[in-house]
Amino acid sequence: MRDGLAREFPEAVRAAAWTRARVADRVAVWSEPVVWATISGIGAGFLVASVAQAMVGLASEVIQALRAPTPFPLFPAVTIAGSAAAAAVALGAGGLGALVLGLAYTVVGVALRVPGMIFMCDRSGGMIPFPGPDQCTALGFLASLWPQFVGIGLGILIARTSLITRGEGANSLLRVSGALAIALFMVSEAWAIASAQRGYLAEPAGALTNTLTIAAGFVAAAVAAGVLAAQLTRGVRNAVIVAGFWLLPWVVRLPATLSNLGSTIPTELVGPTLISIVVSPIAATFLVLSAAIASRARFVPREPA
Repeated sequence: MRDGLAREFPEAVRAAAWTRARVADRVAVWSEPVVWATISGIGAGFLVASVAQAMVGLASEVIQALRAPTPFPLFPAVTIAGSAAAAAVALGAGGLGALVLGLAYTVVGVALRVPGMIFMCDRSGGMIPFPGPDQCTALGFLASLWPQFVGIGLGILIARTSLITRGEGANSLLRVSGALAIALFMVSEAWAIASAQRGYLAEPAGALTNTLTIAAGFVAAAVAAGVLAAQLTRGVRNAVIVAGFWLLPWVVRLPATLSNLGSTIPTELVGPTLISIVVSPIAATFLVLSAAIASRARFVPREPA
C-alpha cells in the first residue's frame, strides 16, 4: 500500500523527504553522558516552554482584544510542549537512563507541589476554583497532570522518529538552559516551601521582603548558569540566547502588566510589584554578564605568585 501511494503521489513523497532532511539538519542532538543528557533535556524543555508561553500569551491578548470567549484552556499547551521537548532530547541524547532521570526530576517537582496544594485546599474549603479537575482530591490531582503525561508521550515518539539526528559532542546551549532551569526550580521550590511553613505571609508588610528574597534567588540562579556557560564553547553567545528565550514571556506580559499599574494596587504593594516586573531582565543581564566575566577570567594569564 505504501509503495502504491508513493507511485501515485511522487511529488508528495519527494516533499516529505525534503522536509525530513531539512528538519533533521536543524534538530541535531549530540550524544552525551546520562547526567548531561538529562540537563540538556531539561534545558530544551525550558526553551520550548518559554516560546510556547509567549505564543499562548499573545493568543490570549488577541482573544481578549476581540472580546471573544476562549474556546479551550491554552496554558496546557505550554506544559505539553515543554515536556515533549525535554523527553525527546533526554532520550535522544542519553538514552533510556537520561529519560528515567528526567522523569525522576519531574516526579520530584510534582511531589514538592503537594504541601502547597494541601495548604491552598485548606484555605479554600476543599475546592480550588481552577479550570480542570478538582486538585483537592488525589484522583483530581493526578488528572491535572495530563499535560505532562501527553507531553512525555509525544517526546518519546519524536525521539523515535527521524526528526532528530544524533552525533558526538556537547549540547552547550541546552546545558546552559538546563542549568538555569534547574537553578530557578530550586529557588522557586525553596521559596514555596518556606512560604508554606510561614502561612504564605498574609500580611502585606512582609510582601517586600518576600519579593526581594525571590528576586535575589533568581539573580543567583542566573549567575550560576552564566558561570557554567563560561566553561563551555561559545559560552557568552549561548548565555545571550538563553536570556533572550527566558525574556520572551516577560516581553509579552509587560504591556498588560504596566497597564494594570495604578490606583488599583495598594500602596504597600507598589514596591513588590515593581520588583517583580524588573527582576526578570535584571537576572537575564546577570546571566550574560557572569558568562562574559567568567569567560574572560578563564583566558586571562595569571601572574605567578
